[in-house]
Amino acid sequence: KVEKLNQVKELVINKDPEMLDNFTDEVVAFQADRSQEVRKFVVGFMEEACKKDPELFSKLLRNFYMLLVDNGVNILKKVIQSSTQLYRICVQWISTHTNVSSTLRASWKTMCQIQERIFALFDSENDGVRTQAVKFAEKVILTLSERHRLSEVPKKLELCSSLDQLPNNHTILVKSDLKSLGVSLLEKLLSFVASPAISSVNLMAAMGTLTTIAKQRPQFIPTVVPAFETLHANLPPTLAKTQVTSVRKHLKMQLLNLLRHPGSIEFHPQITNLLYDLGTSSSEIAKNMPNVSMASKDKKSSSKKRATDEMKGAVMSQSKKPKIEVGGGDDDELSRDRKDVITSTSRSIQQHNAAIDMTADEILPLLTSENVANLVLLSMVMLPDKIPDAFQASYTPIESAGTSEQMKHLARLLSIQMTAVGIGSGVQYTADLEAKEKAKKQLEKEKKELEKKIPIQTVIGGTTSVEVVEPMETKQENKPLEPIQPVVPIKSLQRRMQGFHLASITKPLSLDAKDKIIKMAVLRVLKSERILVACSVHFTIITNQVCRLCFMFNLSPALARFILADIRNRSQLAFQWLYEEFNIYLENSRGINDKAAMENYDACLTGLLQGLLEKQDSREGLFTKLVLQAPLLTDAAIKVVHSYCEEERRSHGAMMLVRSLLSHRPTRKMQFLRVLLDLCTFKLEKVRNDGLEIIQELYSNLKYRDFIEQYAVTNLSYLKQSEPPADLVLDESDKNWTEEQMKQCFQLFLSLLPLNHSLVHRVSVVYVEASANIKRVVLHSLDTPVHGMGMSSPELLKLVEECPKGAETLVTRMLHILTDREHPSPNLVCKVRDLYQKRVPDVRFLIPVINGLEKHEVLARHFNSEPSVSAVSPTELLIALHTIDQSKADVKFVIKATSLCFAEKSIYTSEVLVTVINHLVEMPVIPTLLMRTVIQALITYSRLSGFVMNVLQRLIMKRVWEQTKVWEGFIRCCQRMKPQSFQVLLQLPPAWLSNVFETFPDMREPLLQYVNKLTPQQ
Repeated sequence: KVEKLNQVKELVINKDPEMLDNFTDEVVAFQADRSQEVRKFVVGFMEEACKKDPELFSKLLRNFYMLLVDNGVNILKKVIQSSTQLYRICVQWISTHTNVSSTLRASWKTMCQIQERIFALFDSENDGVRTQAVKFAEKVILTLSERHRLSEVPKKLELCSSLDQLPNNHTILVKSDLKSLGVSLLEKLLSFVASPAISSVNLMAAMGTLTTIAKQRPQFIPTVVPAFETLHANLPPTLAKTQVTSVRKHLKMQLLNLLRHPGSIEFHPQITNLLYDLGTSSSEIAKNMPNVSMASKDKKSSSKKRATDEMKGAVMSQSKKPKIEVGGGDDDELSRDRKDVITSTSRSIQQHNAAIDMTADEILPLLTSENVANLVLLSMVMLPDKIPDAFQASYTPIESAGTSEQMKHLARLLSIQMTAVGIGSGVQYTADLEAKEKAKKQLEKEKKELEKKIPIQTVIGGTTSVEVVEPMETKQENKPLEPIQPVVPIKSLQRRMQGFHLASITKPLSLDAKDKIIKMAVLRVLKSERILVACSVHFTIITNQVCRLCFMFNLSPALARFILADIRNRSQLAFQWLYEEFNIYLENSRGINDKAAMENYDACLTGLLQGLLEKQDSREGLFTKLVLQAPLLTDAAIKVVHSYCEEERRSHGAMMLVRSLLSHRPTRKMQFLRVLLDLCTFKLEKVRNDGLEIIQELYSNLKYRDFIEQYAVTNLSYLKQSEPPADLVLDESDKNWTEEQMKQCFQLFLSLLPLNHSLVHRVSVVYVEASANIKRVVLHSLDTPVHGMGMSSPELLKLVEECPKGAETLVTRMLHILTDREHPSPNLVCKVRDLYQKRVPDVRFLIPVINGLEKHEVLARHFNSEPSVSAVSPTELLIALHTIDQSKADVKFVIKATSLCFAEKSIYTSEVLVTVINHLVEMPVIPTLLMRTVIQALITYSRLSGFVMNVLQRLIMKRVWEQTKVWEGFIRCCQRMKPQSFQVLLQLPPAWLSNVFETFPDMREPLLQYVNKLTPQQ
């Protein structure tokens, strides 16, 4: 499908672009296809189509927006890549239209929605999607900002790649609005870089983007450099040792790139100090210094702005241009409220940087040798015993230690840390400024509202003068600022005033109301986890307090639901909660709350385990980790683990978990062993087999052997009972043994036979007392354990020698299994011979070892003839096999013996077989295996077909249909001999001929055709 679509793309875009508009709708319709490759092609096609014909933006932008919610990660990345390429082209297309239409407005609105949606993907779970969103942010910010004289020109200069290339009086693309939008998007990117949960890949991509923006738009350098300073001082705590090294190396490279830019000269002190901290040598810094003459020309124009506030860049001053233009234009895409938000966020960045500078200026004179030494000594108390990997990876000796520049840098790093947690004079100062600004805005807002509410006084034929309105307005404006006049007389104020007591005017809350309020407060704290992390609040402290409240007010179910709602991101909270509950239990282990604390811990652990068990899409590793790292496993938790093992798709991994618990939890090892043994008798065969593998491994350990044997013997003994045990019965109405229940009882015991041959005697004891149905199932399940024991096993030979009464079929079955693939050993033949001669004269014992007996023994024992008188001929042997009493010998073994005779073609020739069959046909009772021998003779010697036809006619005379087994063989032989057998079938009585047709319906039509061809005489 993709190949065909590529051919269409080549035709309508490259070869014949005039056809593009005709086929666009048909190709775009494939965006709903199930195949990701097809949807990915559609995205690429729309990108190429818009590049070829920008007028298609009005038709395809909405499709791009719809594909941004696609579930496929590759599709999402492709859409972001295409949007990165098309954003500038869309701006260029709109700027070329002087006549604004509703289509243009709708297109720009859709592009803005695409932009907002992609920026929202900074919170995506996929690293690749976030990286593509960062690249898109770079393109948008560059497009929505003006090029500076010192801007680095990219190798490929594109149209409309900056605001200064747009027309000044465009109705839709208002420069002031776009410039403010670019500033707000840059702040979003900076917030993403400052996120404590950002990955190393996203962080390095974002650093490269910020460097590119700063080089191509030098007015943003005052914003980018402090961001790098903050990042250096606050690397994300989630990074591993190798990731910290890579991030620091990348940060060093980006700082060197900024250092080479002529627009960064005023920030060289901050940049060089950062480079020194990152281990850069002075010579390397000197090599990357820019050409000062390039920036000196722009020094006069920038010095006045920098003197007022060092951290304010050109973009910040430009963002404060009057906003009145937005409301007066024809296009109202950006509302007044949105512009106020953009202005306030940019102002907050400026205030934050100003707070850092003010606090740093206050700290600098305090960095005396004594104060620094005291700080170091105080910090050493909190240092760990071992150097952390992250510190060891990031530490580099400071070459410029002790210099004034280095002290300023140190003061700035301390100021950044203090400002982040809301400490320092700068924070207080900015807070006061913000409060004054809020009060000023509130005053202006109230003034505007009062102006709107003042009534217009009119007189018929005239208007009111200004003098009448002005005092009213002044009074209204000043009214909120006037103190409230007392209602009581002034003399009453001289009385002694009573103290205010909150308890006197409030009513105590009920216990239910208190519990509800506390529960709501705890949930609000938990739901604000991202805000707490962003504000550098240690979430561990919050968790500890929440756990204490859970113990006091029974909030465990609510906390469990909160964790399980997003177990992937809140797994750490789950472990902290569990450890805190255990800590509370230890504190109360000998107090009056001992039982309650244990119940809370048990409810916490089992609730988390049960929740993970019910979440079918959760990772199994989290369940295993929680079980292994739990400080204490309760009985209820072990039951949950037992249920976890009973799931067929998880059984193997779950049992390996229980196997590891045997060594990790020695105090409960027998309890976990019992869990494994119970699983060996579970109703699902796969679960049983997984459990048997582990039990066979544990059986070699002497510590577990006796317990395993006792459990296996107990389950085996259930087979003596007439009904299965209650724990195996699923349906109370049906208490008969089923084959599955039988296997549940004896499968564990049989799996131990190859490991302990002496257990075979217990099998014979139970076998003797079991019912016939149970015996049958046991006999069918002996193959694997008996092969595992082998015919050289002393215990097995002892069982053959002592064969208990009633266990003859068991011993016979074992003998057949042992001799099925190899010849019997002399020792086994000797044991069977002794058994036959001295204890049980049953010929069935000799059949499996017949290959190991002497000829005279076979002739004498099997057919009660003395070898010294006369030898048995092949004819007599085959006749004797057909006449064996089937109540004393298994038919399968007789069939096996006759097959051995047929294999000897040199002895059993066609003449011998004719003699045997003639003799068997003339017997008063037709032997059961006669027809099988007839068919076998026909297969071996095809020339006997005429003789077989004669046998079939003779059998009709002997009323062959009266013996069911022989009759079935007769029909099969006729079916094989058709059409020669049609003459024989016509001699059958009508009822039995009908029975033939019921057995083989395909014989009716050929027989009818045969009859129609007969002559009247026939």
